Amino acid sequence: MRKTAILLAALACTAATFGQSKLKSVAVVPAAGESVSLNIRTGISDGLQEGVVSSGRYRLVARSAAFEKALGELKLQQSGAVSDKQLTQLGHAAGADYVCYATVSKYSDREYRISYKMIDVASSATVGMGRETVREGASGLLSATGNIAAKLFGSGSSPRAQQHSAEPELVAVQGGTFWMGCSSEQQGSCEDDDERPLHSVTVSSFRIGKYEVTQAQWKIIMGSNPSGFRGDNLPVENVSWGEAQEFISRLNAATGKSYRLPTEAEWEYAARGGNLSHDYKYSGSNNLYDVAWFNDNSGSQTHPVGMKKANELGIHDMSGNVWEWCLDWYGSYSASAQQDPMGAASGSYRVNRGGSWTYSAGRCRVAYRSSDSPNNRYRGLGFRVVLP
Repeated sequence: MRKTAILLAALACTAATFGQSKLKSVAVVPAAGESVSLNIRTGISDGLQEGVVSSGRYRLVARSAAFEKALGELKLQQSGAVSDKQLTQLGHAAGADYVCYATVSKYSDREYRISYKMIDVASSATVGMGRETVREGASGLLSATGNIAAKLFGSGSSPRAQQHSAEPELVAVQGGTFWMGCSSEQQGSCEDDDERPLHSVTVSSFRIGKYEVTQAQWKIIMGSNPSGFRGDNLPVENVSWGEAQEFISRLNAATGKSYRLPTEAEWEYAARGGNLSHDYKYSGSNNLYDVAWFNDNSGSQTHPVGMKKANELGIHDMSGNVWEWCLDWYGSYSASAQQDPMGAASGSYRVNRGGSWTYSAGRCRVAYRSSDSPNNRYRGLGFRVVLP
């Protein structure tokens, strides 16, 4: 695993299997944080330890001399990054199967962010990773710490059995029929004939990522980060269609599920708000500034997912931020009504949708179509997933 540097709080937890009748053990490293008081750091550590004990599935490990020595040798700094290799060393010193690491950052008097991860000591593989944002000031940190402990230790028989943080948060989309293409609210803005003819499409129910796949999720599954802009909560970009498919294949292998890219019809139906649609030009609004990062407001970069207003279904960033790969080969529309269309039977280009941080408003419309060679990759091209 590559180094993972997350800013500010450090906790390390470990779990070793001694048989089905015995609990896994967890050791918590004192939390740290730049510009964060000792009381806050201690409170986070105490909350995590309490979470271990109250889970009923783990026992809290006393900090041994070997563990303390390993901590001292690492010379953890308040703002220093801790690599996966170093965390693995701590796990070995504690005689543990898993190591957990968290960091807390202070953004303002009211906003904090705690990031956390869990590593398998034997393989150095990340088996859990996530983030909690607190906007209620320091008083909200206790609740956030409890949420983290619940996610890591609160259910299942092992960290791998819990909700894997690489898995996307999904939004249910009830099936229905809609007009796909250059519909009435798009008139005057349809730039290309490929948005015509307007045609009736019926799609079956599915679930779609609430957000674009993030760099944190990509790193957990792929062990690398191809993105031009860097940040765990930024959308992963600079990935080809084939690389997106490889991510999905590994995600499915890890979860036993059947994620895939959305079809172009599914993507547009969800972007329009499904059967809750208000017939907006963009995904969630007629005012693009409310819902999207595009060339007028992006500052020439991507932004963390979910910062803009969601659409009618609660889905974020379907207009702007990064283009999103779809499953389909690019091809011309048919005027006939269709049921769950899959696009062209073959072709040279794969569909992508939604516009990006570097494109104009017209490219961020819900009806606008784009495509690229499956091998293309650039800093404005990412994806989200669906689960049928």
